[in-house]
Amino acid sequence: MREWSGFSKLCVIVALTTVAVTAVAVVVMSKKKKKEYELVGHVSALYCYPVKSCSGITNKIAFCTYSGLRMSNVLDRHFLITRADGTFVTQRQVPKLAGVKTSIVGQELQLDYEGKEYIRTPLYPKFSKDFIVPVRIWKHNVEAQFCGQDVSNWLSSALEEDLQLVVYVQGVTQRLSTTKNAIDKDKVSFPDESPYHIITEESLHDLNLRIPSSENGEITTQNFRPNIVIKGVKSAWDEDNWVSLKIGNKLEMRVLAPCDRCVMTTVDPEVCKRRNDEEPLKTLRSFRLFPEVNKTAPLFGIFTGVTVENTIRVEDPVYAMRN
Repeated sequence: MREWSGFSKLCVIVALTTVAVTAVAVVVMSKKKKKEYELVGHVSALYCYPVKSCSGITNKIAFCTYSGLRMSNVLDRHFLITRADGTFVTQRQVPKLAGVKTSIVGQELQLDYEGKEYIRTPLYPKFSKDFIVPVRIWKHNVEAQFCGQDVSNWLSSALEEDLQLVVYVQGVTQRLSTTKNAIDKDKVSFPDESPYHIITEESLHDLNLRIPSSENGEITTQNFRPNIVIKGVKSAWDEDNWVSLKIGNKLEMRVLAPCDRCVMTTVDPEVCKRRNDEEPLKTLRSFRLFPEVNKTAPLFGIFTGVTVENTIRVEDPVYAMRN
């Protein structure tokens, strides 16, 4: 019995030792598996598009709000051009919109178009129920404030279309981002899908290497109209693996979805016409189609939302957590 008792004790000790070693191994492995942020690049450019589908503005500094990039006192896609019935209009239907230049002068938006005198309209008009109009963006019915007949007549004359300009004002409801990972704070006014769009220089360079030489010239960032451009990533398409970002001084973002591309990318922003080679869409479809995400639209860039609001600057370091 004593021999058996001693053997039993030995078994218990071995068993406990095995459990302890296993527990330590689990802890060590869990620490190894813990995901951490790593430096992936730096901000190389910032863009804001005060009027959806018109030319944008750029600066070396901006502020990232939950609803989009604020630069020079204006929010990205703060204004929208519609038809008389409220249906939104973009370069998809009217490529000449690329020729409408935007700038901020004090508290006003200035619009310029070749051959016409500029016109200005307030950035933040006072809410007026009499000027609230229905607007339709894709399948979404929202409201906006009519900017007045003068600026609408100017746009209609410049673009030879019956158009009107509307603006987001406090007092009308924003809509939730349609991206799969959106949360309640990811509300937008007039962007298609999310508050932010990010691309990398390396992916753009790789794409251009794949596109045959053409009289249309190289594809640029402005074919994709991003808010944030990042440089220095270790390889093209690295952004496919990012799930969250930390940029500069405490700005935090979440990746909401990959960005699916449409015919608007084929509009040459310099001549305000579609390219005759159908690029970059033609080449993107040859290697960036992911049926599990979108069966017909290729992917380029990522949609993001803000977790912690803060300032962003050109040359800010960008840290990413991967999936």
